[in-house]
Amino acid sequence: MNKSRWKSIREQAGKILARKLVLFGLILVLLWVLLALLAPWIAPYGPNEIRTEDKLQSPNLSHWFGTDNFGRDILSRILYGARVTVWTGIVSIGIACSVGIPLGAIAGFFGGKLGNVIMRVMDTLLAFPSLILAMALAASIGPGLTGALLAVGIVAIPEFARLMYGQTVVIKEKEFIEAGRALGVRNKAILFKHVLPNAFAPLIVQITLALGSAVLTTSSLSFIGLGVRPPTAEWGAMISYGRGYIISGEWWMTVFPGIAIASTIFGFILLGDGLRDAFDPHGRNSKTKFK
Repeated sequence: MNKSRWKSIREQAGKILARKLVLFGLILVLLWVLLALLAPWIAPYGPNEIRTEDKLQSPNLSHWFGTDNFGRDILSRILYGARVTVWTGIVSIGIACSVGIPLGAIAGFFGGKLGNVIMRVMDTLLAFPSLILAMALAASIGPGLTGALLAVGIVAIPEFARLMYGQTVVIKEKEFIEAGRALGVRNKAILFKHVLPNAFAPLIVQITLALGSAVLTTSSLSFIGLGVRPPTAEWGAMISYGRGYIISGEWWMTVFPGIAIASTIFGFILLGDGLRDAFDPHGRNSKTKFK
């Protein structure tokens, strides 16, 4: 990558981070990633350490977020749950990108019957509500972390395929692509060296927003018993465990995991919206086109 390209990226990064809400979103996301990585060293107790004498304790100096019905420390389980929830979101979106982006690029670049078949399949998947489709896939694959990963990843594939398809259809008609074809550049080189780099900006925005959706979907699957299996610490499962104790006053079992989910999703949304505004050449705060 030449110096001018690096300079353009640095300038764009500076504009993005200059927005306070974007910076706040980035801090939230990085904070949860850091807490997930450091969970074994900073968690005061083991995630599945049962202390029957401490069960259903409200937040106190020994258990900052209280304990659950088995005496397990809520704070420790939230920290370890971040490893599961955040990791699941990242891996599932990685699956969606690795499948959806190539399919969209192939359909948009080559078109024809192959392109029509690919996009009709994507349209069929998009016709179903994402959570309902994820539930059906997770139920058919079987409860567990692997099922949740695959379900969330498959559900997100059409979003990336549609986005990449639209970008490819527009980019392949540009003059520099026609010039490359006239010079005899191979289609593979055009796709990887010209089409994909020029579709980078909207893809990054979609990935950021999709990560927030993946966290929510993963937690929802665990909440209804189709995600990770007990006793693994996971935010959605923790809320499911604690919902039966809300009436009796043990609010901390659901409130703190709920705050963890909400703050993570909020961080991804702020970051994604900021990236979208920065990369949009027609946005109100953007004056240069990111190419």
